[in-house]
Amino acid sequence: MLQLNSALIAIAAEFIGQYSPYQSIEISPRKDGGVYVASTDRGNIACVAFDQNGTGDESVCLIPTNDLIKACRGIKTAERTITISPSRVTESCPAQPPIAANTAIVTTHRKSTNDRVEVPLQYSSVEFPQLALSLQFLIQQWSETPITSDTAGRYEASYVQKAIKSIATQCSSVVLSSFVGGPMRIQGDNDSVIILVMPQTAEPIPPVPQWLTDYSASQPARVG
Repeated sequence: MLQLNSALIAIAAEFIGQYSPYQSIEISPRKDGGVYVASTDRGNIACVAFDQNGTGDESVCLIPTNDLIKACRGIKTAERTITISPSRVTESCPAQPPIAANTAIVTTHRKSTNDRVEVPLQYSSVEFPQLALSLQFLIQQWSETPITSDTAGRYEASYVQKAIKSIATQCSSVVLSSFVGGPMRIQGDNDSVIILVMPQTAEPIPPVPQWLTDYSASQPARVG
């Protein structure tokens, strides 16, 4: 069984590909606790997320249907968790009905009540791409490349999103460039438009989280 923050699935669904084997989301437990969520669209972009409070004892590859994405999407007023039991019917709670292998339960945890929604699941019959192996090289590079700066800018997410969205109407790619204490320069594949996003503050460059290193060394056994 797997139980985790459902919002991570909705986020990962944004980065899947159109064709097999990139159409699915991999959900797998971490050996020392927590649950990974991963997706990629044939190497152009990848998403790896981790719920440190998640629990699980088996791995799955799910096709993110519209119903699943809608039910999992995070909201600001409450937390949402999803419970998946891919290999058997499991009693999630003595007071609640069992969870079938082809159904997930998404629970919205409100202050006074918990709302439960059953969502049909569609499993992938194709193995998930070897994203973890690719990350091993990246993590090695991040660890060995000399750090040219001790700090990085922290930027307002809405400004960065607005800048990229605006430039994307004219260009198929964007360039991001920043320096310590200065703005992030965002421009397209030509120099007709340049947007500068000023930093909120300078923050220490964070190290690669241990869970990402652990994921890169994992070989989850998929079920489903």
